[in-house]
Amino acid sequence: MSGVTKLRGRFKSLFKSSLREGWPMYILALVTMLAGVFFGNWGAGTLDISQATQLSTYLDMFVSEAGFIAIDHPQLVRTTITNNLTFVGIIYLLGLTVIGAPVILALLFIRGFSLGFTVGFLANERAGDGVIIAIASVLPQNLLFLPAIYLAGVASLSFSCLLIGRLRNSRLPVLPGLLGYHFIIIIVSCIAAAAGLVEAFLTPELIKTTVNLLIK
Repeated sequence: MSGVTKLRGRFKSLFKSSLREGWPMYILALVTMLAGVFFGNWGAGTLDISQATQLSTYLDMFVSEAGFIAIDHPQLVRTTITNNLTFVGIIYLLGLTVIGAPVILALLFIRGFSLGFTVGFLANERAGDGVIIAIASVLPQNLLFLPAIYLAGVASLSFSCLLIGRLRNSRLPVLPGLLGYHFIIIIVSCIAAAAGLVEAFLTPELIKTTVNLLIK
């Protein structure tokens, strides 16, 4: 129990220090993700008729079959956790370079865009029912995964900037930042794995229940 308390205290101290010293990165990452959500939602409303019709057809097929789809949970767990950890891993590796910041921001934007587009399209096509389906299908895992990749993005941007600063000042210490960076990435990876479990076990059941209620 004391070990957990120490770990929690270390993480809290690291977070406060990171927020105090790197608050511009928090703002930049947040603005980037929110911009992605905004443009994704806007993009969902600008689809031409043929694209909207095709996606609507897929949606109708999914809704009609969702309540009867058999879920291979072991395979789904492997897929969701692998996908989540791969995304975190890419952000982590980009943070170890001095040129990774633009790509990190692009990944955060794309993730926000995907979320905004999905919710926007469902709301446009199904109105209130679409919002309910979006909440059931998108919200559970993203309650964990979005904060995780946001934190990973901030940590990666901060460490990448630290490396840039090291190029200008060779006396700038890197090791403390590197250790803190790895500690944060380990925490983020655990959260991302938990999000994968939620997506594999909880989300499918919520979708089934939601769809069955809506089509009655």
